[in-house]
Amino acid sequence: MSSEKTPSVFDFDSALRQRLEPKFGTLGLVARHKLLYAVQRLSISKTGEPAFHARCEAWKMGPVFTEFYAAVQANPSVSGNSSILTTQENEFCDLVARLLGAQSGRSLAARSHWRYPEWFEAKKRRTNKEITVAEIKQHLAALRK
Repeated sequence: MSSEKTPSVFDFDSALRQRLEPKFGTLGLVARHKLLYAVQRLSISKTGEPAFHARCEAWKMGPVFTEFYAAVQANPSVSGNSSILTTQENEFCDLVARLLGAQSGRSLAARSHWRYPEWFEAKKRRTNKEITVAEIKQHLAALRK
């Protein structure tokens, strides 16, 4: 029987922060959300499955994981367990950290506005601004055509 635990958004946040904060200092909340979203999209692109299960909504500054946002607002030192990530999950974090880690939260938010059409479409909706895995898959499939 497997005792493996499915990583959470907090576990991926911890992994990203371990890679980036020693180089760039404390990551702001906006940057953390955008980096997590990049990991999520990368996982969906490469494996067809999300890296973690967390509700994501289209907010003004880009994609936001609502549970993560609420938890960090309530307790800024909330942390996950990066040691449970698989080799592939760590590789996703490495790639995102290498490609996007030096950018500011503001820069990453601006990038999300033009880079992620699923964010734009969800943002336009009057209600239910959730960005679903299915919507991400749809837009990634369109890129491959």
